Amino acid sequence: MPRLPRQLEALSRMLTYMLCHRPDEFGLVLSEDGFVPVKHLHQALMAEPGWSFVRRHHLEEVAALIQPPRFEVAEERIRGLSPPPARLRRPPGEEPPALLYLAISPKAHERVWEQGLMPTGDQELLLAVTPEMARKLGQRRTPVPVLITILAQAAAKAGVPFQGYGQCLFLAPALPREFLQLPPPLQGREKAQPVGAPRPLPTPGSFTLDIGQMLKEGHKPRGKKGEPAWKAGTRVLRRKGRR
Repeated sequence: MPRLPRQLEALSRMLTYMLCHRPDEFGLVLSEDGFVPVKHLHQALMAEPGWSFVRRHHLEEVAALIQPPRFEVAEERIRGLSPPPARLRRPPGEEPPALLYLAISPKAHERVWEQGLMPTGDQELLLAVTPEMARKLGQRRTPVPVLITILAQAAAKAGVPFQGYGQCLFLAPALPREFLQLPPPLQGREKAQPVGAPRPLPTPGSFTLDIGQMLKEGHKPRGKKGEPAWKAGTRVLRRKGRR
């Protein structure tokens, strides 16, 4: 077998670790036959320093050039073949830690606030054992995810089944709202504010000049032609202060 380029050799070792040894460390849940969607693997690689260059054709090259094959790419899925993928699913019904975490997109915030967490399609909810891991997974879908804290032990006592997956993850079906802790969703004009943008604070003794309101109340500041409205409005307020 010809020697692989150094870049593909390194990718082969990385894929072996991700697909065969510790998929949970990267938020990957393998199917019963060891497959994971190529899209999910690519998202995991993009989040790791030094691996953002990987494209589908790199995966196909590694799968085709190594003999005997170590990887299989089948349509939109990929799996490791050698060594066989680790069996990381533990029996369902395991008692989870007191708290688990999940990060969602801001678009889903209001729905989760009202209805709780629902899995997508036939997938289970993927819950992390640390907030850092949850944020890392959430940032694959949105730059600034909303962190949810799950009262996992309370949910388990109420009958919600949890299943451990490796060292970093737990799987669960739908989670009712009563077992979730999250900030309230933004309302009205707050939604238009960029996340993290500082709000201007009034200076002590100052007030906010609302030209629009003044005009509604019948105040029509007169000023020089072409003068900005804010200057005319300021002049009106000064006259009021002298009275």
